[in-house]
Amino acid sequence: MTRLKKADVSAATKVQNQDLLYITLPMINRMTVEGKSNATIKSYVRAVERLIRFHDYTHPRDLDIDEIMDFLVQLTDRCKVNWRTNKMYVAGLRYYWSEMLENEEFASRIPYPKEEPSLPKILSREELKKLFNACPNDKHRVMLRLIYSSGLRRRDLINLRISDLETSDGKCRLRINKGKGSKDRYTVLSKNVLVELRAYYKKYKPKEFLFNGRKKGMRFSEAAIRHALEGARKRSGITRKVTMHVLRHCFATHALEHGMNIKRLQILMGHSSLQTTLIYLQVSEVQVVEDFSPLDIWENETSS
Repeated sequence: MTRLKKADVSAATKVQNQDLLYITLPMINRMTVEGKSNATIKSYVRAVERLIRFHDYTHPRDLDIDEIMDFLVQLTDRCKVNWRTNKMYVAGLRYYWSEMLENEEFASRIPYPKEEPSLPKILSREELKKLFNACPNDKHRVMLRLIYSSGLRRRDLINLRISDLETSDGKCRLRINKGKGSKDRYTVLSKNVLVELRAYYKKYKPKEFLFNGRKKGMRFSEAAIRHALEGARKRSGITRKVTMHVLRHCFATHALEHGMNIKRLQILMGHSSLQTTLIYLQVSEVQVVEDFSPLDIWENETSS
C-alpha cells in the first residue's frame, strides 16, 4: 500500500471515529449525570458503537428494526456472544433509542434474548485450600481469601479502601461503596482473614486502597488479579477454570451449607432479587430437617 493510500485510510478512520464520538458523547454525558456505573456506561456505548460499525457507520436513527435484528443475529451466530452479554447489548440499544432518540416504541421492539441460566460452578473446600496455599506471596493469598470469605465481586475488591474495614465497637465487616448498580452494602469480614490483613498491612503498608498496584495509592488492576488467580490455579493442580466469580459462588454456597439465612445471604451478596440468591440452593448440600410446628418449639422451650 502506498503512503498516499495509507494516509487516505488513516484520515477516513479518523473521521469515522470522530463521528462515533459525536454520536456517543451525549449518551455518555447523560449516563454520567444519571449516576450509572462506569461498567454500564462502557457496555451501553460498546453496543451502539458495534452496531454503527456493523452497518458501515450508518447513524442509528437511519436504521430500521430488521437491521437491528441483523446485528443481534450476527452477535449470536458469528461472534458466539452468550445470552448475558447479548442482554447487555440489547439494554444499551434500548437505552439509546428511548433516551437519546426519544423513541420508546422503537426501543420496545428490540427483543431481549431468552435467558439460559446455568448453575454456578464451585470449588470444594479442599480445592480452595490448595488454591490459597499455591499463592506465591502473602498479598495474593490474603487477596484471594478475602474474595472468597466475603463474597466479593472483582470491582468490590479493587475499590476497597483501608477505611472500608470496620472493626471497632465489636464490628467485623466490610463496607462496599458503589458496588453493582451503584449500591452500597455491608458484607462479612472473616476474623481469620482480618488477622492476615493486619499482618499484610504491616508488611506492605498500602496507601488509600487496601490493595495497591505498582504505585502506592493506586488500585490493584483487574488484569493483575486475574494473573495472580490463574497462577495459583496452575500451581495448585486444579484443572477446572477458576475465576473470581467462582470464589464468590463458593462463598454463597458454603454459607448456606453452614446454616446462613437465605435473606441474610441476599443482603451480603448485594442481590436485588431473592431469585438470584435462591439458585445457590440448587448447588449447596443444605441439610433437610423434618417438618415442624413453631408452636411445638416455643411451647416446649417454655415448659422445660
